[in-house]
Amino acid sequence: MSAAARTLTRQEIAAVCEGIDLPRPPAGLHDVGDGDFDAIGQEFLWNLVQHAGLQPGHRVLDIGCGVGRLALPLTAFLDPARGRYAGFDVAAGAIRWCQREIAGRLPSFSFHAVDLRHPLYNPSGAIDPLSFVFPVEEGSIDLAAAISVFTHLTPDVMVHYLRQVRRCLAPDGNFFCTAFFLDAQTRQRLRAGKCRIPFRADEPRFWQEGHMQYPGAAIAIDLDLFLKAAAQAGLGLARPVIRGHWPDDAGGEGFQDMCVLKPHGPAAGGQR
Repeated sequence: MSAAARTLTRQEIAAVCEGIDLPRPPAGLHDVGDGDFDAIGQEFLWNLVQHAGLQPGHRVLDIGCGVGRLALPLTAFLDPARGRYAGFDVAAGAIRWCQREIAGRLPSFSFHAVDLRHPLYNPSGAIDPLSFVFPVEEGSIDLAAAISVFTHLTPDVMVHYLRQVRRCLAPDGNFFCTAFFLDAQTRQRLRAGKCRIPFRADEPRFWQEGHMQYPGAAIAIDLDLFLKAAAQAGLGLARPVIRGHWPDDAGGEGFQDMCVLKPHGPAAGGQR
């Protein structure tokens, strides 16, 4: 079942997702904290439609797709004749499940296991993330998404991923990502001492680990630095950053900050 190309309400997204006729992954393959697997997936589908202009005929790249939290609702939203989906992740077991249960039934969906090195999630990975090329062709993606991915990347890897996003995006494509962005406003909110992650309001560095004993578990980055890196990659804001409630559990549309970028010039060199 596909959805109309107009913006849908949350209730309409929920109705679309009622048409999902696919199994859900076993609990051991996913971890969404206190949240509900289906509800979180539906909420991010709504975010992509509402904020990033997702349409049923789009070609989607899901960076860090996990066990299909976004892919499953997209099976109900994307037009099977026109839409396409590709996802990749370091979690080989999750990818095997998605290949069998989703791609095995829907030929317009594909999943790729990538043995990327990450200090927490894949410390023995064979591939240096700074040399990794996203498994899609140049200019072939209408919408790329990185949900809870940049919150686990050091700045050098984040810069490389931004360049890879720009390489794969079509000229009118969009990139939706979530992050923990640091600026004067969020640092002031952190001083209330209500953040669930022990980020430090007065840490002078432009990025910081939330859990020093677990590198890569939660990373915050200076917003200006992020936007400069995006601009150097050939990406710019499509709309103002949507603030999350992570600094103090007050206000915000979601937990993490949300950002939509779009190409604004030629892709930076050296991205292949």
